[in-house]
Amino acid sequence: MAPRKPAPSRKKTWILVVIIALISTAIVIGIALNIPLSTQAVSPTPEKPVPEKTNIPRPMKKTLDLGSFGVMVRSADGSEKALTIHPVAILHGHGPWQPLHDAQNHFESLIANPFMAFPDLNQVSHSPTVQKDLGRQIMDNIAPTLARLEPGWTIEHIELHPALQEPPP
Repeated sequence: MAPRKPAPSRKKTWILVVIIALISTAIVIGIALNIPLSTQAVSPTPEKPVPEKTNIPRPMKKTLDLGSFGVMVRSADGSEKALTIHPVAILHGHGPWQPLHDAQNHFESLIANPFMAFPDLNQVSHSPTVQKDLGRQIMDNIAPTLARLEPGWTIEHIELHPALQEPPP
């Protein structure tokens, strides 16, 4: 009988496995580096055209004093008070501005009628919501007349400037 060969040691087996793994990795990396990749041309992003500077006027703002209006109201404690509002229209637009001579005459009835008919006048002096509602109502009434008198200008909002005072003697 022939003598038996000794079994390879485990250490030699692991060294052989690591060497084979390193050689395989080097071959894969070499192949990956040498295979030509088909590149696809990426089209450049189209540039957005820069708008030419034109002489478009920027919107301007104006204020238009609409006069002063007053009425007697009952306060929360039941006493009579004089409520005065001084509405001012905040406008924006592009058109030429021709000052309205005596704007109050143009808008007096358009403001006085909704002011006098407004249901919550006793709350106008202290409630921002009620002020906004009355301002909207006044704005809706005067906007068509203002558009006719001052084309190119629109009302952004109405500031009321309310004051509640003791009635005059």
